[in-house]
Amino acid sequence: MKFIDHKHHVGNQAEDVLFGYTKRTGGRSSYPSGSFNMALYIGDDASNVRHHQDCLGEAVGFQPQRWVMPIQKHGGNIEEVTLADAGTNVRKLSSRLYDVDGLYTYEPGIMLAMNYADCVPIHIWSRKNDFTALVHAGWRGTAHGIVGRMIEQYAHDPADLTVVIGVAINGPCYTVDMRVIRALEDAGLPDGAVRAHAAGFDLDLKAVNRYQALKAGVDGNHVHVSELGTEDLDRFFSYRLEKGETGRALAFIGRKKDNDKGKL
Repeated sequence: MKFIDHKHHVGNQAEDVLFGYTKRTGGRSSYPSGSFNMALYIGDDASNVRHHQDCLGEAVGFQPQRWVMPIQKHGGNIEEVTLADAGTNVRKLSSRLYDVDGLYTYEPGIMLAMNYADCVPIHIWSRKNDFTALVHAGWRGTAHGIVGRMIEQYAHDPADLTVVIGVAINGPCYTVDMRVIRALEDAGLPDGAVRAHAAGFDLDLKAVNRYQALKAGVDGNHVHVSELGTEDLDRFFSYRLEKGETGRALAFIGRKKDNDKGKL
C-alpha cells in the first residue's frame, strides 16, 4: 500500500470518509531515487507525479480529475471548494486557490489534497452532514490559528466534528528558535508542547493543533493524533531532516457520493 490509511485510529466513525497520507517508497521519482513524490513544484518530471497520482487514484477509488489542490504558502488562508473546482492544480499548476492552506467542502464526490513533508496534516469531517476539510499547518499556519479558524467555518455545532492530526515531524526532531515560540504564544501553547534545551526549543506542533481544536469546541473524544512522524525516513519525506532535498507526500480526504461508496 502506497499510503497510510488512518481509519483504524478512529473506528467506525470513518466508514464513509476516506483519508490518508502517502509514503515515500514505491515510485519512480529521483527525490530520492525510486520515491513516490506527489508534488509538481519541486522540479520532478511531471509525468512521474501524474503516474503517482494515477496509482493513488486507483488505490483509493478517487481518480485525479476529482481531486482539488491549492497552492500552499504556509499561511492561514482558507477556501471553500465545490465539485466545480475538481481537478484544480492536480495535473498542472494554475493561479487558482493560490496562497491557501485550508480547504473545506459540503459536497461529497471530491477529494481534498495537499502536499506535505513535515508540516501537520489535519483531516476534519462532520459526523452529522457532508462537511469535510483538510488543513496544512506548519508553524506559521499554526500561529495563524488555522485549525481553529477552519472549525469556525463549520456552520453547525463543532461537537459534531472529528479531527485527525496525521503524519508530521514529532517534537524531539523539530527544534526551533525563540522567534517561532513567540509567534505561537498568542495562538496558545499547551503545557508540554515546548521543551527548552541548549540548542533551542523542541516544538510539538501536533499538540499545539490539538489544543487549538479543543479550544474551538471539538470534543476531546473526537480528536485523534497519529504517533507517526516524518523523521521515519524509511517511510516518509522530511524537508527538515533532508535539508530540502526530498519529495513531498500527499495528505487527502474525501467523502464518496452514495453511488460511489461501493467502489471503495
